[in-house]
Amino acid sequence: MHKEIERKYAINYFPEDMKIKSVVYIEQSSIYRDFNTMIRIRKIQDELNNNTYYVYTLKTKGEALDKSQSIAEKYEIENYITESEYEELLKTKIGNTIKKTRIIVPIENNLKVEIDVFYDYLENHLTAEIEFENVEAAKSFKKPDWLGEELGYKELSNGKLSRMNRKEFESKVSKEFLDNNKKLIHQLKEFNQSIKLKI
Repeated sequence: MHKEIERKYAINYFPEDMKIKSVVYIEQSSIYRDFNTMIRIRKIQDELNNNTYYVYTLKTKGEALDKSQSIAEKYEIENYITESEYEELLKTKIGNTIKKTRIIVPIENNLKVEIDVFYDYLENHLTAEIEFENVEAAKSFKKPDWLGEELGYKELSNGKLSRMNRKEFESKVSKEFLDNNKKLIHQLKEFNQSIKLKI
């Protein structure tokens, strides 16, 4: 069982020297959810390596480790599944399928930022997530200037997003947040031709 300790941020801008480690396109759907547990399935397309794989994940409900809801601690178990297993499980999905491109950017101290560009009813949603080895590392982390406000997990977790429509999503974020993200997403398209965004 893998323990996740994460923090999630908005993005102010992209640094000129930003290095990209990998780019994948993800489609993820929930197939079970109760108060403590969520089961999701993912189709992941690694376009740089021309590879597609499928993942089944059992995840516990995230727990906030501070009053600001900025640091989340979760446990998860992941297994690879076949395409046919994925397609069969997809018939039982609940809520919306979340579609996004994930861009992995290494930063200092062997950390990496997972930049997610969302599509469809979550258009112009853009987040940056960092996973830490332990709680102490998460609490002491000093974010670089290009990362913006802490988004936390109370309202904008993927699980909650999958249960929203566009109007509900827009009620959770500001117009300025979406407008800035729209500009940043177009900058990403120009930044590196290997980033094939689905827009």
